[in-house]
Amino acid sequence: MKSELSHKLLKIRNLLKSAGKDAALISRQTNFAWLACGGEGHIAINFERAVGDLLVTQKKIYIIASQIEMRRLQEEVLMGLNAEPVLCNWFEDGSVAKALKKIVNPKRVISDTGDHGTLAQPDAFKSLRYSLHPAEVERFSKLCRDAERAVSQTCRVLKPGMTEFAIGGILSELCYDVGITPVVILVATDERIKNHRHPLPTFKKLKRHAMVVVCARRNGLIASVTRIVHFGKLPTELRRRHDLVCGVDAAFVLNTRIGMPVREIFARGMSAYAQAGFDGEWKLHHQGGPCGYEPRDYVGTPTATGTVLNNQAFAWNPSITGTKTEDTILATVKGPRILSASKEWPSVRVEHEGHSILRPDVLVR
Repeated sequence: MKSELSHKLLKIRNLLKSAGKDAALISRQTNFAWLACGGEGHIAINFERAVGDLLVTQKKIYIIASQIEMRRLQEEVLMGLNAEPVLCNWFEDGSVAKALKKIVNPKRVISDTGDHGTLAQPDAFKSLRYSLHPAEVERFSKLCRDAERAVSQTCRVLKPGMTEFAIGGILSELCYDVGITPVVILVATDERIKNHRHPLPTFKKLKRHAMVVVCARRNGLIASVTRIVHFGKLPTELRRRHDLVCGVDAAFVLNTRIGMPVREIFARGMSAYAQAGFDGEWKLHHQGGPCGYEPRDYVGTPTATGTVLNNQAFAWNPSITGTKTEDTILATVKGPRILSASKEWPSVRVEHEGHSILRPDVLVR
């Protein structure tokens, strides 16, 4: 952790120098977990702010939090940061601002929220997270394997007659069993797979065909996985469409190379859609993009301005009506590495521009 923390503090302090400011205030859950080296500062998962604020100066780290949270943050979340505690009162309006002013002039502080009179620079903090430290890569790789296992096990035990809610419940239990918080669960059965790209679970019962999706968070990092299962012989049209979407996915994955503009990866994915006979299908759903401490830091578009960095994570999720494929990958000096791949799940081998890659097939039961 010492190496990882030092690496991140150097990034923040270099940001302070370039901005000409004295301190950085980090309040969002994503950035809090990043600086805390995997310590999660949330209570409600649907609230963007952490329950404490990390303040970084050129010499120290402070944790500003209420009496409710301080002890738990120090004992269970921020171990190793050596953050100096600054208590505030949960029942007193402006308590955090008062605590901040005792340490530094808020006008001399950049932040990821702009709260308490500080200067908001959310994009500057977000970009600090893009290239993962080796310790983060190790945590993320294990998370991706565990998330894939939870989804694939769900697909192997679900049964016709189960509701989508029940299927989502199985997936949730398997995630929590390994310390994962499922921040997004999508389940669609039969015709709902064709009708909805973002299918929240319902009471609809499974007949033959199910799509199971998770965005799984642990240590602040989020892995995304989609798998599809079908009972009985696979229909010819579904077979055709899934093979084609795997080809589109291969174009996205294999072009996620260090230094490649994201808009160029997107363009090559669009070209693959057209070659598959589904030109324009991409307009029905976003195609994914870089990820890490958010399900997507931003989505790929024809005008996206980002460029692929070393050890930057991506989750592409191309879909053709009725099917979809999605894994979490990492851009490395040796090329894209699929972090959520599984030898236990059936696969389709796809050829793309002289390269061969395995993509997840439909599980036939």
